Amino acid sequence: MKVKLIGVALVLLIVGWTSTLYSFGLGDIFKEVDKTRKQVEKATTPPSVPKVNVPKAPTAPKVPSIAPSSAAPATAPAKTGGGGLVGLGESFGLIDKRTANIARGATDTLQSLEPIGYDEERTLGSALALKALAKFGGAYHNPPLQKYITLVGASVASVSDRPDIPYYFSILNTEDPNAFAAPGGYIFVSRGLLRLVENEAQLAGVLGHEVAHVSEKHALETLQRGKTLQGVGKLSSAAMGKNSSQFGKLIDEISDTLFTKGLDKGLEYDADRLGMEYADRMGYYPGGLKDFMRILAISKPTRSLFLSTHPSPRDRYAKMKILLGKYQSASLNPKLTQRYKGLTQGKL
Repeated sequence: MKVKLIGVALVLLIVGWTSTLYSFGLGDIFKEVDKTRKQVEKATTPPSVPKVNVPKAPTAPKVPSIAPSSAAPATAPAKTGGGGLVGLGESFGLIDKRTANIARGATDTLQSLEPIGYDEERTLGSALALKALAKFGGAYHNPPLQKYITLVGASVASVSDRPDIPYYFSILNTEDPNAFAAPGGYIFVSRGLLRLVENEAQLAGVLGHEVAHVSEKHALETLQRGKTLQGVGKLSSAAMGKNSSQFGKLIDEISDTLFTKGLDKGLEYDADRLGMEYADRMGYYPGGLKDFMRILAISKPTRSLFLSTHPSPRDRYAKMKILLGKYQSASLNPKLTQRYKGLTQGKL
């Protein structure tokens, strides 16, 4: 218990003093997309993972700032040479030439089973981030509030199951209670949702839920099960740069899933479970997300992605109430109600 209590009070401060803040707005994403497109246009082979330039940290920040890990994620392992597994099997006499040709012909429709690399994931995510900002009122400009949201979000991301990529957090300038994540670490939370949040533990749970979608690659998993990737020879940054029509179809499909249809209920429940886990790892009261579901169920906002693209708040609350039983020792972890109110008052 003492270790977890120190987690929120000290770990955030220490990391904040030795790191820098990563937030993003419309201009930053335009630069990101432009940079990526210039790279893919010149590429003759899949590009290497882009490097993140980390500026110097502020000397005496009033609110501790946190940067996501700048460690470059590992690239996907190289495929077996000589025609891949089909060619390997053919060369060893495991399959005949006729069977090999049939297998190669079927490969195009099975490309969705192959992992999507980080370069491709971030290219998709940056384009979706632009769509999100255009659709939901743009980024809300309030640097102190942005710093605080990034502080909590990056803290939770640092103890997630995928801490080795940069995470970017943005506040959407809309009254509708919304929150969602795009591939590559782009996470959005609306001003309307932040108004409903009562304490920092609830905020950590909400952001932890979105971090879990990135950590588990839920949007990519949904895309790979869809029809858009069927017939695509290879999903690479270079291929996307050369085939803007195919790239546009991918973006349309993912945006329709994120903004209209929503992910499978099972993936949402999984993100709830992990959101609680990440909050607990950071030292917060792990029931914050559960408590926020109660607020949503009572407030019943007329327009909300949390309601239209997620399972009902009551169902999610019931499932998380059961899950909370495993965190009995963390029932006294801090919720930080006063800190949340003090750092958001007058800013929303």
